[in-house]
Amino acid sequence: MLKLIVSLKLPLIISANLMVLAFFVSHCNNITGSTFDSAYVDYDYQRTGYKFYEPAKQMELHNDLVEISGLGVVDDNTLAAVEDETGHVYLLSTEDGSVLRKIKFGKQGDYEGVELIGDDVYVLKSNGTLYSFKLTRQDEVEAREIETVFSSKNDLEGLGHDGQSLLIACKASGNIDGNKVKGKAVYRYYIPGSKLITKEVVDIEKDQLSAFVNDRSYFNEIRQFDPSAIAKHPISKDIYILSADHILVILSADYQLKEVVKLDKNIYKQPEGISFASDGTMYISNEGKGGKATLVKLLYNNIKK
Repeated sequence: MLKLIVSLKLPLIISANLMVLAFFVSHCNNITGSTFDSAYVDYDYQRTGYKFYEPAKQMELHNDLVEISGLGVVDDNTLAAVEDETGHVYLLSTEDGSVLRKIKFGKQGDYEGVELIGDDVYVLKSNGTLYSFKLTRQDEVEAREIETVFSSKNDLEGLGHDGQSLLIACKASGNIDGNKVKGKAVYRYYIPGSKLITKEVVDIEKDQLSAFVNDRSYFNEIRQFDPSAIAKHPISKDIYILSADHILVILSADYQLKEVVKLDKNIYKQPEGISFASDGTMYISNEGKGGKATLVKLLYNNIKK
């Protein structure tokens, strides 16, 4: 009888062990080769359609882009990037991250964001100055300089677009022109009429984010939130706000808090840029931090919500 019991239990034990092994294998990062920290999967995948812990591809970028600070989409095959030292816009291949072209538009400066609307290129400086030029075949252009009421105290890093307007995210103070906010602010700049709306589109407080994740098992605290990039999703119309502190905040189309994700620092060394292709494919750029800058590609699963 004892032998029979042992023989019956043995297959069950082996089966259970195989199930545990399968779980860890399936949760192995193909890029880093390490198992996932539970905090990186502690979000609602159904709300996003992205496996941030399992990107489709990670590409190393040219040495000129070690300080990459902003990312935009030219078309589904080409990205635009800026780095925060020289006045160049780089056109990158979405296939391998290689530099296709390098366009000189200005002097050295702290450039933090780039966005395209049609063939119009917009570049954001950290003090709030915007630069605009047409994307042509020329490798050196004369950009139009657009002054705003922002200043260096706002430390602007995020530039996205929503229709015919630009979305501008403050990394530091969100106070401008008499308008005071408690958290991190996003403002809207209307291209027709060249008008900045001095009332924030949204104001995000760290305590608000902490309350959102408070009941989670593994990722339940926000230590810092300093916006470094912003982009609007082409399909869901959600607003994605990236923080170099390895936090991604997702707002609904009406700017309500929808999801907060902790990013794996082994994949996203210092996330500084975010953009989307028309099919929802996401690209996140990361500064080098002593090594190569990278471009991370994430595929979109268009879940019907």
